[in-house]
Amino acid sequence: MNLRKIYYSTPFKISELLVFFGLAPYLTGIYLEGWNKIIPLVFIAAFFFILLSRFTNFNHEIFFRFDPVYFRKSIPRLVSITLLMIIFTGWVFPDLFFEFPVEESQKYLITFFLYPIASVVPQEFIYRVYFFERYRNLLPSKFLLMFANTLIFGLTHLIYDNWLAPIATFLASWIFIFNYFKTESFLNVSLEHYYYGFIIFTVGLGHFFK
Repeated sequence: MNLRKIYYSTPFKISELLVFFGLAPYLTGIYLEGWNKIIPLVFIAAFFFILLSRFTNFNHEIFFRFDPVYFRKSIPRLVSITLLMIIFTGWVFPDLFFEFPVEESQKYLITFFLYPIASVVPQEFIYRVYFFERYRNLLPSKFLLMFANTLIFGLTHLIYDNWLAPIATFLASWIFIFNYFKTESFLNVSLEHYYYGFIIFTVGLGHFFK
């Protein structure tokens, strides 16, 4: 049996996409609660890393590359989005405004260290590195592939059972995609993802990602 041939076949790619990007998040939302929802994410990321290493000639330098120029140019965007999140939270959800760091400072500190390792890194590997390496030839245009990524990334966050999480991640996914395509750097996109996530938890919107 030629496993490489099966791995690259279109039916297998579609099945893989449906199972790991559709069924797995659906079951996670039903059966797991809180931080336990991250457990399947970590295992899927590890499994995908093995597949990528075993069946492809993927360039692992993408994990260590860093683009300081793009990072500096992105600072105005980081500041603007931070201000928008502060204004949005204070206006729409005043009861949550800075609630997490003030009232649950210990959990907030744990989140500061745990979030990038347990959530950001596996998410960016699965939804940016693996997704675009694996499915780049599955759709006829780059835009459709990008749109599929944003849609899937947003729908995955339905596991949090609220309207804000999928909408926020659908919008944020466009930023992460352009970052990744521009820099070809896992580190660049992970740092930006971590920054926005940490601001979300800080201003109070982390309530919708628990």
